[in-house]
Amino acid sequence: MNNNPESLIKSKRPIKGKNSFNRLKNRFFLPHFIKEMKRMGIGGISGGNSLRLITRGDDFFDAVISAIDSARKSINLETYIFRSDEVGWIIAEKLAEKASQGLEVNVIYDAFGSIAASKIMFDMMRSAGVEIIEYHPIVPWKRYWGISFRDHRKILIIDGEKAFLGGINIGKEYAGPKYEGGNWRDTHLCIEGPAVRDVQFFFMENWYRNGGAVLNSRLYFPHLDKKGNILLMILCTKGRKKVKPVYESYISAIANARSSIYITNAYFIPDGRIYRSLVKAAERGVDVKIILPGKSDIPVVKYASRYLYKRYLRHGIKIFEYQESILHAKTAVIDGLWATVGSSNLDRRSFRRNLEINAVVLDQGFGQIMEEVFFEDLNKSLEITLENFGKRRPFEFFLEWLCYRFRNIL
Repeated sequence: MNNNPESLIKSKRPIKGKNSFNRLKNRFFLPHFIKEMKRMGIGGISGGNSLRLITRGDDFFDAVISAIDSARKSINLETYIFRSDEVGWIIAEKLAEKASQGLEVNVIYDAFGSIAASKIMFDMMRSAGVEIIEYHPIVPWKRYWGISFRDHRKILIIDGEKAFLGGINIGKEYAGPKYEGGNWRDTHLCIEGPAVRDVQFFFMENWYRNGGAVLNSRLYFPHLDKKGNILLMILCTKGRKKVKPVYESYISAIANARSSIYITNAYFIPDGRIYRSLVKAAERGVDVKIILPGKSDIPVVKYASRYLYKRYLRHGIKIFEYQESILHAKTAVIDGLWATVGSSNLDRRSFRRNLEINAVVLDQGFGQIMEEVFFEDLNKSLEITLENFGKRRPFEFFLEWLCYRFRNIL
């Protein structure tokens, strides 16, 4: 690959040999997509940003540790899983060190996602001055304790100036050889520029909604200069007007696709509307390729996803299963122009119950890099065809049907 996905992307790069085609895509895709988002009152486009795409766990934890070390005023961390393994303790001790130096350090972790984490680790951070919120504690004796509504976000904001978001939790399984981890395949973004304010806003909203102490807004929302030329939108899964921003952005982008739709998703059980949108796209000649896990940390989801394989394949949608390690990424790139990276899977739980956050990036240079990463993953994947998939045993078909029905009622 000519462009390292961990490199900093500061401006739009021309794509050699494709200038005329890209101008044509811009002319048709962007106005329709932006108009649709505006009609539904979804998000706002933020310009002047730079992005760093991170696809390796060791690079992610190196970047996070470096960012925490560089913090001067505040650190906000929100995560679904905060393990108390070697990696988790490194992050926890760094946060505690910064709090003891007088920085404001705030952490939100999900009670269910972090159920196996040691209480000692959180007590250590609290004793150092870290403010901590446990999202929806597990208290089944209370009537409305919310086991089904979880905080699935993965956010880190440093000094209100730099933000990380994506699919990587705080845990050793995501790390590579440097941290002796499981090398799970995932994707994260580091954002600098005006869009950081939007990430900070979603953190603060959740912080106050769950009883967090009042914070000094001037400390968390500094003036932000432009850092590049990238346009992006920061979207959550739940809007204020019963609109689902991440969901609707997917629907609109798929509907406006003219050449390609490349999706990588760990837990892919789309509802009827997304399924029909993908089928229509394939039928009008769009190249639709989807990479799903060959190995999954939640087998019931893998079997549930497989239940619909035949339907996809019969409509010209190409399915691949990633073989190298457990796939946990939640990304997509459409027409090499629209791309998304975040925490949201393409399933009902993400869109109806969980707190999620995604960045939607509208940039040709970034879209090209996302396509290159997609095809690198494709080279490590096994294509599923009607011929080889039809050779399953009856028991496997029954298991897929059962998991699909079970997953849809969760």
